[in-house]
Amino acid sequence: MEHTRVSSKGQMIIPKRVRQALGLKQGTELAVELLPEGGFSARPKATDRVAQVRSIAGMLAHRGKRMSPTRERAAIMAAV
Repeated sequence: MEHTRVSSKGQMIIPKRVRQALGLKQGTELAVELLPEGGFSARPKATDRVAQVRSIAGMLAHRGKRMSPTRERAAIMAAV
């Protein structure tokens, strides 16, 4: 278990090991929730998956001629 302190400004440093394990970087938004037993939970805020996919969709574009569905299935079966 890691320990940290709250500053006079209400800020808290998340230990490096925890940041690395969760993939937290500068600017990462966290969702903070009060727990019934008196503590709190902080998790990386869920991101908009659709926006993420759209932002990289251009990298996935195929510039060649499309395969027919029959040839596509044959290529998949040959690879498996």
